[in-house]
Amino acid sequence: MTLEPANLAPFNRTLDQALTGLVRGASLECLVCGEFVLHVRGVIACPECRSILAEGRDLRDIELPSVVQAG
Repeated sequence: MTLEPANLAPFNRTLDQALTGLVRGASLECLVCGEFVLHVRGVIACPECRSILAEGRDLRDIELPSVVQAG
């Protein structure tokens, strides 16, 4: 069985759709590095690449847990 281009459905997400999915909890994947994110004190943060998604918050008090490397 071969797949013709007409049979393939395009799968595109805009940045807005990806952010909405992340905020709603539908996605748990970091938009920067693809690792799992954490919900810490009302913000969404990635312990791997240290990116933080927050709206109108003072981030000085947020400390992310460190990532332990295996091996």
